[in-house]
Amino acid sequence: MKVRELAVAVAELDEALTWYGAIRPALAASLLDEVEAGKKAIAAFPLAWTPLAGGLRRYSLHRFPYALIYSPGPGEILILAYAHQRRRPGYWKDRLRERH
Repeated sequence: MKVRELAVAVAELDEALTWYGAIRPALAASLLDEVEAGKKAIAAFPLAWTPLAGGLRRYSLHRFPYALIYSPGPGEILILAYAHQRRRPGYWKDRLRERH
């Protein structure tokens, strides 16, 4: 199944990668590897992860405090946010209208 990301979600991921890369480049690479594994997992099993309100789902990363917030749809998964799990809970909810 195709996975698409909102531009604002990509910007969040880029910001996290920059931050971890400044600490140690290997950390940024590990974060990216884990995100890519998460994207493959949700593409393979879109309904397997934690359900949220509004038909959304959350895939939590294991090593990093981030989650992929996504909307599973027919033929496509839309990632709304790469959300830090300990900051500003639910800040991404206003992105729901950007889904289409």
